Amino acid sequence: MRIAAKTTTILRQAAFRCGQLGKTTSTPPKMSRPAASSASSTMNLDSYAVHSKNQYAAHALTRNLLSGSMERLAKRCKLEDIASISSGSPLRRRHIIDLGSADGTSTMETLRFAVRRLNDGAGAPTPLRVTFEEHPASDEAKLRASLDGHRGWFAAEDVTWDVRMQSFYEPLFEPESVDFMMSYICLHWLDTTDVSDGGDISDWKTLGAAGTTAGGGASRLDWVHVNEPGVPPSVRERWRTDLADAHLGKFLALRAGELRPGAEMVIVMVGCPHEYVSPSDGGQSPLTRAMKRCIERGELRPEILDRTTVPYFLRTPKDIETALAVASDLEMGDSTRRRPGALLEMVNCELIQTMTRGEDGDVLGGAFDLYWSIHSNAVEAAGPTAEESDRVRAEARRVFDEIYDGEVGIPTSFVACTFRRRTREPWAP
Repeated sequence: MRIAAKTTTILRQAAFRCGQLGKTTSTPPKMSRPAASSASSTMNLDSYAVHSKNQYAAHALTRNLLSGSMERLAKRCKLEDIASISSGSPLRRRHIIDLGSADGTSTMETLRFAVRRLNDGAGAPTPLRVTFEEHPASDEAKLRASLDGHRGWFAAEDVTWDVRMQSFYEPLFEPESVDFMMSYICLHWLDTTDVSDGGDISDWKTLGAAGTTAGGGASRLDWVHVNEPGVPPSVRERWRTDLADAHLGKFLALRAGELRPGAEMVIVMVGCPHEYVSPSDGGQSPLTRAMKRCIERGELRPEILDRTTVPYFLRTPKDIETALAVASDLEMGDSTRRRPGALLEMVNCELIQTMTRGEDGDVLGGAFDLYWSIHSNAVEAAGPTAEESDRVRAEARRVFDEIYDGEVGIPTSFVACTFRRRTREPWAP
């Protein structure tokens, strides 16, 4: 296994200007909107579909991993086809999975690249079935419409496709049925169903709180991201072990059981450090600062910040190793193998550093649009009024101008990994 760090500065990304910030009025406040479900507290999916292009650098900068996996898949296909022809068996259509397809825009650019590399290695078009997986709370119709716009390409490349609206923290496919999987900018999000009966993800703020003030009120008003400064170390460590390691370990074990022997999986997730969460001035995240300022001015009820919890964990390459170790020990009762995670090995893992920015003279505008599309649902899940939400957004935009360089952008990290399913148990002779 190879773990490396790679630093690249991206000066060109898609630009999306920030729309007009919500204005305040003197009308009486509206009744609070009901808190959103845990499943919907991850992102504003419609907005993210537009602004996710501002982090397409994560796709572009990891093309080397994808190219390597496609070259090796082409070799496996050739060997399998030779054996099939020799035995008189029909050739098999290979199955590729994209996990977390959003609206399909970024996915299709990356898929086209992957198929091109696969066919270059195979020397001819490889018949494929591609499954696009997306969270059931997403807009399936929008995803299907986006994919349908590529019908000519699918036909020309002999690719059939289907959509699966299901969480990737669940079993998805038959054992040993998948030839390649990829997932881009999704797996830093935790499994928001991992809450007690009648609870919600805001309860995660009290994990590891014994002996600290984290459960007593004050520190719950000091953070919304577990990776930001000021979070009690005991709380962050419980998130790491009980949530981040456990959830990624479960995901890896599930996928290991679904991959064919020798098949690979490329995963890219938002990593640590990231200045959306821990700005270079050492202070709190923009969202935490904005909400605290609004509370001080009487524009936001404290309980909204108390409940606001962004359910992701930003990992380092070392964290990926730990999660893989967790996966190797998990017993999956419905798998053809008792511990499928033990069959998964890490080929490489890289920390990639780049910049999030807009263009056309609006460097921070595009970065903020992306930020708000990612984080606004966590605020909405806490049940603010419409006016409170607008005040928080407007203040968060002001914080961006205060703490980030409007000419450079926002330093950003991604962790990119390649996993391979072993052809036999690691303890086999």
